Amino acid sequence: MGAFAANPEPSAFGAGNLDSSNPYGLSSEEKHILKNKKAIEALRKIVQKQQQIVQENRERIDGLRSIIEGLNAKIKRYDEALKTVDDLNRSIELLDEKIGAIEKTDQKNFDQIRQILQELGSLIDSINEKYVDKERFGKLESAFLQFKSAYEAYAKKSDLSGKSNAKIFSEAKSFFKKRAYDDAKIRFEHLVKNHYKPATSSYYLGEIAYNEGRYKDAIAYYKKSASLYDKSSFMPTLLLHTAISFQRIGNKKDAKKFYESVIELYPKSRAAAIAKKMLKKL
Repeated sequence: MGAFAANPEPSAFGAGNLDSSNPYGLSSEEKHILKNKKAIEALRKIVQKQQQIVQENRERIDGLRSIIEGLNAKIKRYDEALKTVDDLNRSIELLDEKIGAIEKTDQKNFDQIRQILQELGSLIDSINEKYVDKERFGKLESAFLQFKSAYEAYAKKSDLSGKSNAKIFSEAKSFFKKRAYDDAKIRFEHLVKNHYKPATSSYYLGEIAYNEGRYKDAIAYYKKSASLYDKSSFMPTLLLHTAISFQRIGNKKDAKKFYESVIELYPKSRAAAIAKKMLKKL
């Protein structure tokens, strides 16, 4: 009995036990089953490993998805900010167009420009609340404030309400003599619009354009002035400067015609003397 208990050999009672960690006494069929069992266990471990890898990848994907969603949110904010800047640029372009129009039509579009200035101010406030590069926003805001200040100064000096046409005409001629052409132009355009001395005012507008090198504009103003009244004292100068304007834009044929008209109609004038010299060089 003691010899049996001390014997390390496995008992015959455990033979054929496939669940044993070290099975023995297996038949050929049991050995085949054991082999399949080991293969299945190895496959199960591989599947578990793959499932673990899939789970880790899923977690990584979820993390990336979260990052992408965050980036998309930022991109959306950037797009909204850029859209706002584009709106500002379009408003500035529109404002430039309006200012160009107001230079031609005096006070006709003041109310429209004031409205655009208000809209532009609101737009800049909204940009400040969104993401825009601070340096770029600062430049936009600075440009807007400078423009607004310039416009307000222009509107102030262009306000001719409460003044008589005679007073405005006197101011216009005074500004013209001082070569303050912008101020003079505002007043002469106002007078033309209000049909006060339109021939003389058109002549002065032609002189302003002529002195500024805008020869096509000068010709148009001179033509309008002469069509309204061709007996004025400034006609010799008007015809001479019309001739010179045609010459400056390369129209020698009409320049020659107007030089000859000055000489023929006002032979003793200073304009005729200049016309003869210019005609020789033509």
